Amino acid sequence: MIESESELLIAIQTTAKSLNKVLNGYKFLAKSLEKLDTEKALERQDYVADALDALKNNDLTALGCGELQSDIKQSLALKLKDLRANAHHNLVTGLSQGMADKPEHMIIVSDSPLVIYLHPLTLEVQFEQKKATFEYAHETLATTSLDPDEILKTRAELLDVFRASRIDSARFWDICNLAYKLVVLKNGQPADSRVDIVELLPPLAWLWPNPAALKKNMVFPRYLLAYQLQKLRADKMLQNKNQRIDLGTATGGSTKNKSNVLYIPAGATEGQYYLSICFKHV
Repeated sequence: MIESESELLIAIQTTAKSLNKVLNGYKFLAKSLEKLDTEKALERQDYVADALDALKNNDLTALGCGELQSDIKQSLALKLKDLRANAHHNLVTGLSQGMADKPEHMIIVSDSPLVIYLHPLTLEVQFEQKKATFEYAHETLATTSLDPDEILKTRAELLDVFRASRIDSARFWDICNLAYKLVVLKNGQPADSRVDIVELLPPLAWLWPNPAALKKNMVFPRYLLAYQLQKLRADKMLQNKNQRIDLGTATGGSTKNKSNVLYIPAGATEGQYYLSICFKHV
């Protein structure tokens, strides 16, 4: 028994909020189911996934549709499983055919989510969003549809950007060393001091010989620094001119803020976050 008007008002407001929450859920469920009005619509993963999620999050027993809801959920779950399998097969097959001349440059890293290494880039596929995202060094570079031809075309365009932006390792060594010295000078630190690796980005933008490689507002791309450092390592030039580049590994809490660290890949599945850099005399 409600004993006071204040308690009554609270009870009414609480009940109203609960009803609105339920009603809003029903509205979303109804809209999700209404989209599945043709056989063509049933072939869309996003439509089927939305309807299935809405069915899972709302109980229709009070409306007398509990048994029907259970049957629809079961059927849609099977449908979604088939759609995902077919989409996975079609995409992987199409990409494999497109990479047939260099099959070693395509590696499936994981199935859920589907992540594919297309040397030197990583492609993460979001089937239900009908898109795929290219990354390098955990930096997003481009988004495409799930059409294999468009994915391969986008990859080719990104590789062209890499080729146009990069410089040879010997020249990069000199420019990176100068950028490092400028940071040390700005910080008032002694030579051989360790500095945050991301502090090199501004001076690299000033020193880079190819302005077309820079982003808007003359920002040096993080992925390009990661790429050049990895290339330097691959070319066995981390030590040069009586100096050695020493990269400080980012560990624990230092990796929480990704803007303060740089991920340098080392193949399809390997890589490391780095926090600092210094040039040491050897």
